[in-house]
Amino acid sequence: MIVKPLQIKQILLFPFRHPTLLWLAVCFSFVLYLGNSPASIYDMQDPYWVVPIATLVLLSPLWHGLFILLMKGYYGKSPISITEALGRAIPLYTRLFVGEILVNLLVIGGALFFFVPGVYFGLRASFYKQAISIGGRTAVAGIKDSFTRTPGWRIPSMLLLLLSPFYALAFLFSYAVSAVTFGIIGEVLGVLVSALIFAWTNTLVTAIYLTQETH
Repeated sequence: MIVKPLQIKQILLFPFRHPTLLWLAVCFSFVLYLGNSPASIYDMQDPYWVVPIATLVLLSPLWHGLFILLMKGYYGKSPISITEALGRAIPLYTRLFVGEILVNLLVIGGALFFFVPGVYFGLRASFYKQAISIGGRTAVAGIKDSFTRTPGWRIPSMLLLLLSPFYALAFLFSYAVSAVTFGIIGEVLGVLVSALIFAWTNTLVTAIYLTQETH
């Protein structure tokens, strides 16, 4: 499938049209910010580095599952409450957690071979969270399902093209904050930018997954 400019506009506006998704993303980013306070997630030499890593690894699966389930409800015009979504996401936590570990190992393993294979494997596995949260797959089956949906280079290349601007925005903002002292304003903006990246990337990948489901 090809994502058209109008669809991209709808994806960018989707979290704002459904504020629950946006607030969920902001809460997740704020929790990561608190976890990142003892030490930067990139400062592996700091003994407190384990705090932000543990926060990310342990909370990320639940938050992604919750966001995806809420997104599915809004996208299909059958919205569910955040309580109902949480009730569905919690039983899937172990699958999402194991899936995240397996995908990260796959990406790291691929990255050992000149970086490109790691990116490729990561793109091929882009839909595993949706396959688990929406399709009810196990962790391994979810990854296999994602690989089945992304054969060859066409869809991975499209995902790379669509996702790159979001991650580039995050990188440029991080660089700007590190180069210029913004104080508390920079920290607040950092949380908001992180929340938008989380919301937009999850919305994009979930929308593509749901579109594939209807074809």
